[in-house]
Amino acid sequence: MKTFASVLQKEIKFQTTEVKSAASVISAKKVGDAVKQVVEKEEKGKNIIMYGVPEEGDQLLEACVAGVLEKAGQKPRILECTRLGMRRDGSVRPVKVTLSSSSTVMEVLRNARMLREAECCQWIFICPDRTVEQRKAQKGLVDQLKMRTDNPGRRYRIRGDQVVLCEDLVP
Repeated sequence: MKTFASVLQKEIKFQTTEVKSAASVISAKKVGDAVKQVVEKEEKGKNIIMYGVPEEGDQLLEACVAGVLEKAGQKPRILECTRLGMRRDGSVRPVKVTLSSSSTVMEVLRNARMLREAECCQWIFICPDRTVEQRKAQKGLVDQLKMRTDNPGRRYRIRGDQVVLCEDLVP
């Protein structure tokens, strides 16, 4: 005759086995997704996207990009330059530039504002290469910024992951 304790022990062992197997499946998937995100972030961390670089068939793209970065006060080692998207008449495709390290990317992004001072590069913009989720978050911040700029006499900027008043900026 089975006792209540033996039936209970058997049921606890069965439930424990089920929970462990489910946990291993869930954790393996989560680990795989986390690794994928880290790899993607690391790859994109060495890239910048340049908008407004003229498309000229005669000129080498890498030389043109190097010239623009020189105007921004940087001379980084460029590993790769490619145009993104399909070629269309009347539009300029963005350029994806792969640099040697993520610290070089940060320096270039910090000095990108210097392009506004150079006459030939006023309409060239540099931004980091972002993941899909980062682009969605950035779009939301830009939309918030546009809503707040309706207030005259106040200037707002995007700093980190929030929109702040310019007086609140800490150098």
